[in-house]
Amino acid sequence: MKIEKMNKLFVLSLFSMSFFTFIPETYSQDVGATFAWQYLEIYGGHSYPFNQSIVKERMPDAKTHWSDNPQWWENMVEEVDYSGIDFLALLSRGTQPGRADLGTGDPKHITTLVNYMNQRNAGFKLGIFDDCPNSWTGSRNYHLFAKDNSKYELFDCANTDNYKYIWDYNLKIAIANIPDNKRYKIDGKMVLIFWSAKPVWMKNLQGNLSKILAFIKTQCQNTYGFTPYIIVDKSWFDNDSSLNTTTVDAKHSWFSAKGGTSYTLTAYNGVKTGVCVPSFVKPAEPSNGILYPYTRLDGTVTNDNGTRLRAGLDETVKSGARLTLVEGFTDAAEGAALWRSSDEGQLKYYDYPNQRLNILRRYTSNPYPNSLKMEVEACDLYADLSTGNSGLAFLDRGDLDVVKCDDTNGGWNVTNTEANEWMEWKELPLVQNTKFQLRYKSSAISSIKFSVDGTTLSTISLPSTDGNWTTIDAGNFTSASKSLHTVRLAIVSGSPDINYFSANNMDVITSNGPDVKENADGKSVSIYPNPYKDGILFIDLTGLETLKDIKVKVIDIGGKVLQETWFKKSSHLELSLSGTLKPSIYFIIIETGKTQVVKKLIVE
Repeated sequence: MKIEKMNKLFVLSLFSMSFFTFIPETYSQDVGATFAWQYLEIYGGHSYPFNQSIVKERMPDAKTHWSDNPQWWENMVEEVDYSGIDFLALLSRGTQPGRADLGTGDPKHITTLVNYMNQRNAGFKLGIFDDCPNSWTGSRNYHLFAKDNSKYELFDCANTDNYKYIWDYNLKIAIANIPDNKRYKIDGKMVLIFWSAKPVWMKNLQGNLSKILAFIKTQCQNTYGFTPYIIVDKSWFDNDSSLNTTTVDAKHSWFSAKGGTSYTLTAYNGVKTGVCVPSFVKPAEPSNGILYPYTRLDGTVTNDNGTRLRAGLDETVKSGARLTLVEGFTDAAEGAALWRSSDEGQLKYYDYPNQRLNILRRYTSNPYPNSLKMEVEACDLYADLSTGNSGLAFLDRGDLDVVKCDDTNGGWNVTNTEANEWMEWKELPLVQNTKFQLRYKSSAISSIKFSVDGTTLSTISLPSTDGNWTTIDAGNFTSASKSLHTVRLAIVSGSPDINYFSANNMDVITSNGPDVKENADGKSVSIYPNPYKDGILFIDLTGLETLKDIKVKVIDIGGKVLQETWFKKSSHLELSLSGTLKPSIYFIIIETGKTQVVKKLIVE
């Protein structure tokens, strides 16, 4: 079996002369985004004037309720995974017994997100963003008073009976719905991020915010067997002087549209935490401030290549933030959405649909992935010669013919293509030696061609597949260095259905032999069964069991971390991978102290 899609740098880092290597301490940096499932966002944000998603409102027809839109979740997983970010911070806002689901962030819906993550084998993780004014105060008031706004009460932080709104009705459910291998962790602990705690929403904060955090930690430990990694807004410290490093791991300072600040970088407990926003516009609340994507000196407003988002990431990620949280998937209400947008509102907030996703990827640890997958229906520009979307799919792509895809991983595909139609993507990160591969089906012979920055590659003949999906090599591109490019896929002849294409690194390893052997110093690692199909993966350690706690990472052939699990010191580990890996080549990285071992895993 061939090992593909790994660049030389990554290969050298894994397969050195000695498989037991002593590696220096590194400063890990993660990029993530908030994620909300408020009902108007699920309708694509079309009730707001800016940052509208390419997802149609109330898809697939006007009678569809927000709660019955699984395609929205499926599309969001695809977009987040495409961006390459490390995690989502879920705005879980709780559930209220005996009350209707208002569509503002009930944690029961997290299972839908997880299901589509599994279907796509998505690599990002899930943390929780506790929106305290809504998940504490708002949740309690709705539970007690329904929609009677005249009976609004502040959340009493001294009343321990109120803690059920924080834990039983929210965090407990949210954590339960996120499998351990999907949880975003720092130092092996799942991350919980808390927003503002102020007297405008709560009372009796002094001395009680620290008690609430202690309660959450105890409940997490008793219920799920772990102590969470806690990050709170600076307002917590302003209103409770008892908070310290025993209760809080890190601190953030959010941003202030009213103060004209779109990013912050906050150091606490030896950890830097960044927050930034691509724009912030609430036309109904101009007094709260407006942060345009970019404002020129002459007063005109344009996006200008995502200047504000890039500036925020420069000042956080590049300034040593341990993690940077960006608002947000899917905040169209505040003009901050990161999703794909054709942005036909009053102002131009995107230069092209994938722009903000592309910008995010540049600040991740893997800005030039060895395999980048482009969904064809999600192109930035296109030329379609027929009027209307004959596929009637829920994506708002004008005349581009899009249909729900019946390929293995679902999604959508472009259909009813014809000669001289094309689809184009902006600012794609290509490595020096790129191989394009196309996923298509056709009932007759057809042909396509790729072009990069206007230079046309060879025309590729597509044999008939008798209506079955298949993947074909579709041309190579070489450049002097890793760089950003415009890529166009054109139909030359025939009418193939096209699902996606991938841009793959040609600098790969080809190996049919066994794993590289460890040094003969009494230290060894074995993993089995290998090849692996399903169930438990067993890891036996010799000579390492007396070292520190053990971290096991599963990475795909493109270098993306799919799972990270911590174990106590032991000579025998059992790693649950059931249903998480698809047939391919993976690498299991075992780290303890400064020792790292890498094993190849074949999944059949």
